[in-house]
Amino acid sequence: MNRLLSPISLKTIVAGCALLLSLPLMTNGQARAQGRNIDQFTLKGKLSGTRMDSVLLFYESSRGENLFQAQPIFNGIFMITDTINRPVKALIVFKNADEVLTSKDCELRSRELFLEPGLLILSGDAAQPSTLKLAGSKTQEELEHLDSLSMNIRAEMQPLAEQYKKEADPYRAAILATKFEPYYTRIKRIDYQYFLSHPNSYLTLYKMLDYIKKMGVDSSERIYLNLGYSLKQTPEGRYLGYMVNKIEATLPGAEAMNFSFADASGKAVTLNDYRGKYVLLNFWASWSSRSREMNQHITDNYKKYAGHGLEVINIARDDNTQTAWQTAIAKDGLAQWTNLLNQTGTANDISEKFEVHFVPTQILIDPNGRIIGRYGDNNNVHSDALLDRMLIVTLKQ
Repeated sequence: MNRLLSPISLKTIVAGCALLLSLPLMTNGQARAQGRNIDQFTLKGKLSGTRMDSVLLFYESSRGENLFQAQPIFNGIFMITDTINRPVKALIVFKNADEVLTSKDCELRSRELFLEPGLLILSGDAAQPSTLKLAGSKTQEELEHLDSLSMNIRAEMQPLAEQYKKEADPYRAAILATKFEPYYTRIKRIDYQYFLSHPNSYLTLYKMLDYIKKMGVDSSERIYLNLGYSLKQTPEGRYLGYMVNKIEATLPGAEAMNFSFADASGKAVTLNDYRGKYVLLNFWASWSSRSREMNQHITDNYKKYAGHGLEVINIARDDNTQTAWQTAIAKDGLAQWTNLLNQTGTANDISEKFEVHFVPTQILIDPNGRIIGRYGDNNNVHSDALLDRMLIVTLKQ
């Protein structure tokens, strides 16, 4: 039975470079022995330029297992075979036998490829991943076509990317990161239309696994429901369905998940303690100008509706220091509310519980603990007006 696994990612290859023996290594003979009613791929390398003597390939098996193969390279030639029953995303890295690759090395040298059953030919300079070309994979051709549609946008973004790469200060880097959003939004529009018009493409499925936390809840659900039946039955399709279900649990109509947290003064805060009141969860960040603007808007609403049972819980995301967070609380006049600093990446990550991946985002909860509104996410257009309308309908007396 296929296991429910997150698809192979850069984290997999970085971890693999650091600790190769932790990943299952299958010989070609073992792979053929396990494979029944599935096809074989043969990846042949014909490399030019810089000579390297080893190739590392990370990919997912037909059983949903993350696999790793290492093969020698002789005079620029190598061959890797295994059995897969569908196109799968892979990451490839080249090295010399006496090299010990760091995580950064793996990140810089890795190249994403789509393997498919059949004969695949990889050519190019092993030391320059961008020059590598894969022939024989239809999904790879689709990827290159889709990338070409946003090529000009990526070129416009390159100066900002170089500036971001050189910035050593974490706070200034976070501010720079917010400037990527207009470019990413344009690229997402292109990709979104592609996904809708190619519901049976493996590329749509794999790209959506990357986009599931970036595209917004409504768009993600629409694309998943539009996917072909056979794609939904793959390990990746089932994982995407699992993620969509997680998102649905944070949409209006669902019961809000309880959380317990310490506020800025160290006092314990539990969401269930607010039963009987309307609660607005405001996810924000001190470095986000749009968040700071929304803080003022929420302050205005609070003055109108505090007497009608509205409470606000501010949850700051991605702040690097408590100092920046507390300074913003004082400057924006937020001390009148409950203020929490999210513990990103921990078991107590409130943003993760509510599938919040963009700021600002607001979630409105009714006195019975059910979500009745969600605003912002990846689409902040008119979110303040939509929130205003809901507050008028539910709280105006």
